[in-house]
Amino acid sequence: MTAKKLLSLILACTFAFTMLTFTGCTKKDDTDIKPADSTSDETGSGNKSDSDAPSAPAENKVKTPEFVNPLTGLECPENMVKNRPVAIMINNIHQALPQEGIAKADIIYEILEEGGITRLMALYLDYASLGETGSIRSSRDYFIDLSDAHDAIYVHCGGSTYAKNVLAARKTNDIDGMFMGNFYRSKERAKTMATEHTLMITGEGIAKNIQTKGYRTTSEASSPLKFETEDKTITGNAASYIEIPFSLALKTKPYALSTLSYDQNTKTYLNGQYDEKHIDGLTGEQLAFKNVITLECEQHVIAGDALGCLAVNFTGSGKGLYATDGAVKEIVWKKASRTEQYTLYEKDGSTELKLNPGKSYIAIVPTGTTVTCK
Repeated sequence: MTAKKLLSLILACTFAFTMLTFTGCTKKDDTDIKPADSTSDETGSGNKSDSDAPSAPAENKVKTPEFVNPLTGLECPENMVKNRPVAIMINNIHQALPQEGIAKADIIYEILEEGGITRLMALYLDYASLGETGSIRSSRDYFIDLSDAHDAIYVHCGGSTYAKNVLAARKTNDIDGMFMGNFYRSKERAKTMATEHTLMITGEGIAKNIQTKGYRTTSEASSPLKFETEDKTITGNAASYIEIPFSLALKTKPYALSTLSYDQNTKTYLNGQYDEKHIDGLTGEQLAFKNVITLECEQHVIAGDALGCLAVNFTGSGKGLYATDGAVKEIVWKKASRTEQYTLYEKDGSTELKLNPGKSYIAIVPTGTTVTCK
């Protein structure tokens, strides 16, 4: 082979190799580099691989809270889960309105006292953050039963003879404004109210008194209320408006009439009393509750009691109503003794009732009270 032919052969091979390499790179660009929105898999079948499949929309997933407030079933900080709550006796006579600090309550109980009026007991898990709260009034023995059911520290100012006897016998952890500091008389309330309607306290004051007393601050009991992990629709009658005439069944003048009106926007019941909105004077907001519960039990004026104090026999079992999200159904309560927790059941009396997560209003009314739901 001549040198000229050899050179020609080398050049031809070089050209062929170069074209082959160029063609290979072009093919790789066409098949391996896909547009960002491509839905093809490597086989070109048009189906997404498992790794490319999108996750379910976030709104369809129910996130179970890791830490839950035992009084509401709502999410709360980890350091509050085992908090021991406080139960504060709140004045509810018309002359003492508006109350302050009550819109922050996780649960509010309302029960009759003497004279046909009611008193409130407000429970708070995060009591340390409370601003001015009150006005604080005296204890009744049946409220102590409910405070103890939540393993709460009981805040009040004095009490009936029956209440004082119960506190002493049980050695209940209580904070009494008659004997302890950090309570004060509101000068602003004193401008328009009698002195007995002016006693207040703050969360800081409560915390200081608990420290002074050396009370346990970690709860050792579960709440008597049980909750769903998310809202569930209940089967029952319509309950966009609820009316509770507390004292009518005792044949006394019905001074106490509570109303709950369902707000579709917030999915809560807005509380009213004395023919007006029930307002927190500290914030100006109307009291609102996810759950409304009425429980019937035998109540009567104690024979021979000069002040007309009531006996509220919240033991044994009885009927009740549970309303949430604009519907209401019948329920049953059971309580073995005054010192034990109560339990709520479905109408069958055996299936434990679970509430929707949120704040609760609980009225304990005399047997025979006609609660209107419509």
